[in-house]
Amino acid sequence: MTGRTQARAVAHWGLWSAYPGRVRPSHGAWRWVPATLSLVLVLAIWWGVTASGLVPSVVLPNPLDVVARVVAWALDGTGWRYLVPTLGAALIGSLIAMVVAIPMGVAIAHSRLLAAVFEPFVAFSQTVPLVAIAPLLALWIGYGVVPIAVLCAIISFFPMVTTTVIGIRGMDMRIIEHAWLDGAGPWQRLFHVELPIAAPAILAGVRAGFVLSMTGAIVGEFVMGGRGLGTLLTISREGADSVGVFAVLVWIVAAALVLQGSIQIAERASTRRLQGEQS
Repeated sequence: MTGRTQARAVAHWGLWSAYPGRVRPSHGAWRWVPATLSLVLVLAIWWGVTASGLVPSVVLPNPLDVVARVVAWALDGTGWRYLVPTLGAALIGSLIAMVVAIPMGVAIAHSRLLAAVFEPFVAFSQTVPLVAIAPLLALWIGYGVVPIAVLCAIISFFPMVTTTVIGIRGMDMRIIEHAWLDGAGPWQRLFHVELPIAAPAILAGVRAGFVLSMTGAIVGEFVMGGRGLGTLLTISREGADSVGVFAVLVWIVAAALVLQGSIQIAERASTRRLQGEQS
């Protein structure tokens, strides 16, 4: 088998492609098969370890007990009651970050002076741990949804700014020159040329920011209290309820996955509309 034939075989099975630009997720039901099989394998190993008694249940509970607790919380409303405050703070913080980050990213991409002024602070925003920022927000703003939302905005801010800058700076400048020669003004070039072309990168950063905001909400509830999943996780941990801890983690992961999927659907629709692929 020649090297080219081997490369084609590897690419056919989705293991590796020499052309990253052609790599796209599989469509249809097959897309979920690898992830589903991986999840089943992990759960089987987990169940085998716990059922054999190799690890005490207080350290690693049986996955069947965790699933039972997750379902019980879904049926009696406990999970939803704690999920709503966390998800609400995450969404509010993400929207705040989006309103600030995208215009700032556009400004940084167009101005050397603003780039020199703001880029170090944007990078600095990710070097300070959230657990260090949360007490300051509690001191300055107080307790409740507002400081938690601000913490979510801080963690969502960096990917949104970064991808906006990368998306605009990475454009083919010949497109801008052609629009300039056609008489397009600065705002016309921005809204009809730059933003539609940079939309995939910008919206990818928005999706990442929305998902990361869940982390900010959980950390905020750890430090500043609240009525969300972070509080439920704290209660389970202090009660040495390992099943409850794992059940909360399942709720957090499930909420983040649903949020990511929803944003991804909106991202694809927005990209097609902005780039004129549909009316």
